[in-house]
Amino acid sequence: MLTYKRKLILTKAQEMRISSWIGACRVVYNMGLEIRIAAWKNLQKGISKFDLMKQLTEIKDIEWIKDVPAQSLQNTMERLDFSYNNFFRNCYSGGGFPKFANKRKYKSILFKEVSVKENKVKLPKLGELKIFKDAKIEGIPKTATIIKEPTGYFVCIVCDEISKTIQNQDESQVCGIDMGVAYFCVDSNGNLIENPKHFKKYEDKLRIENRILARKRRLSNRWKKQAKKLGQLHYKIGNVRKDFLHKESTILAKKYHTIYLEDLKINNMARNKNLSKHILDCGWGTFRAMLEYKTNVVRVNPKFTSQICNVCNTKDATSRISQSEFKCKHCGHISNADVNAAKNIKSKGIALNR
Repeated sequence: MLTYKRKLILTKAQEMRISSWIGACRVVYNMGLEIRIAAWKNLQKGISKFDLMKQLTEIKDIEWIKDVPAQSLQNTMERLDFSYNNFFRNCYSGGGFPKFANKRKYKSILFKEVSVKENKVKLPKLGELKIFKDAKIEGIPKTATIIKEPTGYFVCIVCDEISKTIQNQDESQVCGIDMGVAYFCVDSNGNLIENPKHFKKYEDKLRIENRILARKRRLSNRWKKQAKKLGQLHYKIGNVRKDFLHKESTILAKKYHTIYLEDLKINNMARNKNLSKHILDCGWGTFRAMLEYKTNVVRVNPKFTSQICNVCNTKDATSRISQSEFKCKHCGHISNADVNAAKNIKSKGIALNR
């Protein structure tokens, strides 16, 4: 599936209507959670999302709920059910029980009917909405989600993925990529991309803004103003990171028709207390997703790729002398450790495709 995010150009009336719909969905979500909790406490009985969807018809006489598209209201029950499923799936690993939706955090509404024409998107009950002109939206639109962000309203359109055909199998247009923290990524041709460390650049400013917020009385007007300022700073950091990832992934996609990439378990790696902040700041998951819809990507198991010599294929953990240096104990081959790993990833990937 492909996801396109575009900024909406709305009138004041349209903004107010969408904001009220998001508020209505939040109320319905909280009502559904309250019903499920009460049913279990009083009757020891679980309620499915379909039972809750049937009860939505009973509150449709309320004007501000009636105005919301029915499928959007049903999606709130699907969100709630998803939260419950996650809780029971992760209850033994610290997963939290579903919480009542906060009005500051519930900021989106989903539409299951959507059509796109040039720089306009058509949604139920809203009609055609203007979007900022950007790259063409490809594929068949399936769903659209309007999200309220610090800089305005955005729409995320999910489309059916278009199959990628590989026209050229030239070996020079194939590469392996090793992800890292010291360097953001290194390819098998020896090209190194520096890690920009976006969060670190803004860390001092974030600490100051957080301290200012902590010294204000909670939910006062000044507290809300400062909370909005802090939110805009976090939003800016996210946009700077996405801009970097888009540019680098586009360069790689234009250069190589097939990329062999490490199949990293990012959530497991982020449990490392010393490196979690740096790993999450890199945005490897987002980078991988961007590459996957821009070019052909093959995920490769990274096991032992940093310990194997790409010349003689000998595995020895002591061959990696330091973070950046690799010297094979068997054949004496000397190389950058990340470049050596990237070449091993490429070899593994080519072997998978044979």
